[in-house]
Amino acid sequence: MNVANIDNLGNVHPDTMWWHHTIGNVRERPFSEIWTDVSDPIMAGLKAKPRKVGGRCGACAHFDICDGNTRVRAQQTTGDPWAEDPGCYLTDEEIGLK
Repeated sequence: MNVANIDNLGNVHPDTMWWHHTIGNVRERPFSEIWTDVSDPIMAGLKAKPRKVGGRCGACAHFDICDGNTRVRAQQTTGDPWAEDPGCYLTDEEIGLK
């Protein structure tokens, strides 16, 4: 995970799509501390190698390429950031399920 988002108020988000989840504020704590802190479950999961994702993503033969994507679509549509990515365009055959 190599992209962060710092908004105009100094709030740090896991990436540019995670505006609804704040992991700290650079006005209160240095970015280097915020970014390396994995006490937040979302950050711990996003930084995990390999990420523990389920469904089609967890079984995908190409998981090493996308790493499960940003996980925000799964979180927003299912409430579970580690569920399969509903935006994946690959067929079951293409990911090696059939």
